[in-house]
Amino acid sequence: MKSLSKFLSISLLLILTFSCKDFLEEDNKSNITAENYFTSESGFESLVNSAYGTLRSAIGSAGGSRGYPYLFCSGVDIYNRGESELVGGTYENRDVYSAQLNEYGSLDAENQFISNFYTDFYYAIQVCNTAISRADNAGGISDSRKEQLLAETKVLRAFYYYNLVEQFGDIPLVTEEITAAVTHFERTTEEQVYQFIISELEASADNLPSVPSEFGRVTKGAANHLLSLVYLTRGYKSFADANDFSNAASLADAVISSGTYSLQNSFAAVFDRDNETNNEIILSIQYAVGPGLEGSLQSRQFGWLLNDKESGFAFGDLTYPLQYAQFTPSQYLYGLYNTSIDSRYEGTFNSEYYATADVPALGINKGDLRVYFPKPDQPFTTQDSLDFMAQHPVANIITKSRWLPDIQNLGGSGKFPMIWKFHDPSTTDVYVSTRDIILFRLAETYLIAAEAYYKMGDNAKAKDRINAVRTRAALPGNGSAMEIQASDVNIDFILDERARELAGEYKRWYDLKRTGKLVERTLMHNVLAKRANALTSKHLLRPIPQSVIDRDSGEFLQNPGY
Repeated sequence: MKSLSKFLSISLLLILTFSCKDFLEEDNKSNITAENYFTSESGFESLVNSAYGTLRSAIGSAGGSRGYPYLFCSGVDIYNRGESELVGGTYENRDVYSAQLNEYGSLDAENQFISNFYTDFYYAIQVCNTAISRADNAGGISDSRKEQLLAETKVLRAFYYYNLVEQFGDIPLVTEEITAAVTHFERTTEEQVYQFIISELEASADNLPSVPSEFGRVTKGAANHLLSLVYLTRGYKSFADANDFSNAASLADAVISSGTYSLQNSFAAVFDRDNETNNEIILSIQYAVGPGLEGSLQSRQFGWLLNDKESGFAFGDLTYPLQYAQFTPSQYLYGLYNTSIDSRYEGTFNSEYYATADVPALGINKGDLRVYFPKPDQPFTTQDSLDFMAQHPVANIITKSRWLPDIQNLGGSGKFPMIWKFHDPSTTDVYVSTRDIILFRLAETYLIAAEAYYKMGDNAKAKDRINAVRTRAALPGNGSAMEIQASDVNIDFILDERARELAGEYKRWYDLKRTGKLVERTLMHNVLAKRANALTSKHLLRPIPQSVIDRDSGEFLQNPGY
């Protein structure tokens, strides 16, 4: 992380400082301007580092609502809307915006989370454009080094455009640095944006190293992983090329067989806090451990406030840093695991919570088991409960039927096994974590390949790729039991397998949209969306933010239905 991480915030500050040179008239005693600073090797590299810094601001920031992945996780089958103080109350209208995204019925162009997403991703693209446009003037740097840095930046820009085009459809395709006011943008067709993304990734891959000089930098494997996902996604669309699925499969297989990456020996090892640079990770957003650094909220999204709902938990105790129920895992997600053979249930969720404070009046001592969630697919009888309480007399046993938000008369307890694979035992902050956020990892590459082979009609190869992921996840002695047959492969099984493997990893909305399953599966498994029954095909695109339309001096059309 970790030299790269150290420079990201500094580099982003530099580009912001120099890009605002006309806003304030100051005496520049150093005589450094954007025009001369960015022409040096160090100046150009700072521009490229600032492009990496935008990964934090667009996806991983802990600042305001931008730290919450609403457009990735809301309104899907494996999460329900939660009930935290940031969602269940009226703070910054977050309860309204999150409900719109989860239940869809009142979703409109005034939704601030959508506006933030649009703004942040285009800001990130502008930072990338600035670096790319100034490359020709950068001196003192070898051509090969410059080409590599340009390729890294173009892959990041392609990643941002992929996110935007999937969320909004036709979008402005801006590829040059903006140095003067622009009052009108034309929307480029989705098909043309895809052509641009693919051409950029194809051209960039050969200029990238297989192994990064610093962990966290874009590599050939990262470019090809993203390109395989882009081909896979385009393969479902009306403007698909006949070779999209085969291209996706071959690119994913190339990453798998490259020798650069390998699956960790266990699922849990992927998320070991002391193993953040493991060779299953293809690309991650970098953070550095330490106080006073900007962190992310990924480890805080899928939980609930222990100190608020249960006695025996001290506010601010870092054993269980503050957890907010932005997203409550759905009962469907919990039910996807065979806990007798699959390690991913225990590797993903935490089912036991121990008191962090004494409560003498209630007979609670620090260290007592206070909350216990029995495994959802295994019997837990009345006698099991009595036997358990004999060993743990102050424990609160909560079974699966109550693993629902305590809102909208759902009848839930508001307590549930939290997604815990992002837990940061070394955190120094009760609110945020400095764990890296994984963007691409090899297990997903296998699943991309599997989906592509399935779409090609080759279930045998799809089965093999899925089994590589499943057997790695097997509890000891259960490898063969985890294997599936070619006849088991269909799109619903692939989506279920992605849910088991990638829960909490900011993928789900894209997965459901890509496969044409967003409406069906969300209305089936998201209890609040099902109740509202408002999700339709128009919601496969988000509304263009009203602020964008209002500021445009020409005609900037809204997406259909909004």
